[in-house]
Amino acid sequence: MTRHILLVARSVTHTGGHDAVHRLAAAVSVALDEPVRACFLDGAGPSLHDALDTARADGAHEVVLVPTHLPPDRYLDTWIRRAHAHWTVDRADGNPLPQVSVSPPLAAQPALATAVITALAQPATALTGNPGPFRSPAWSTITRHQRHVLVCRGPRCTAYGANHIADTISGELTANQLGDDDILVTNTGCLIPCNLGPLVVVHPDDTWYTHVDPELATQIVTEHLRDGRPITTRAQGRG
Repeated sequence: MTRHILLVARSVTHTGGHDAVHRLAAAVSVALDEPVRACFLDGAGPSLHDALDTARADGAHEVVLVPTHLPPDRYLDTWIRRAHAHWTVDRADGNPLPQVSVSPPLAAQPALATAVITALAQPATALTGNPGPFRSPAWSTITRHQRHVLVCRGPRCTAYGANHIADTISGELTANQLGDDDILVTNTGCLIPCNLGPLVVVHPDDTWYTHVDPELATQIVTEHLRDGRPITTRAQGRG
């Protein structure tokens, strides 16, 4: 039986954090000589849905999910189960699905204490520096922009393809030479009407785009953000 292992994490606030999970997956793969990948429930890619699709396409008969988050996170445990249940129903096409199970969370492993003790046994580096950047005046300035775009990266929208939507919007803004002074983009957590996702909201127009696909994401940039014409046939709100 071919086993695949997925390290399932939540979004972190910087790309380096995502890379660390991928590096951990690569190290575990080498140690076990088995396929091990990193994936994310929200805010980053690949999503759990995409990672399960990849494992299935690669012929996995068994997939073990490892909740990878410190400290322990009940949200992670809950949404792993919900996301898997949705994937099982959504991918029911008559072909067999791999058996999926979940391990105890990484945060509950006694070996973490050993890892901390090992770190403390290494030479420590004294901290130096000044608090100037912490108090930089730049952090008191609201960036100049014409419109503020919110891209939902919550767990349901991520399952529905929000990672691809965010990448499409970013690429189209670059292609149309629209920078932060024109359009400020913020990736958010859940924006609430999850069943309408992926969601993209444009302010100050209060225009909510629902069920956004890559084609609509491109239109949002070229028609609404660049040309100032909201796509009323695909939007909800007062815009």
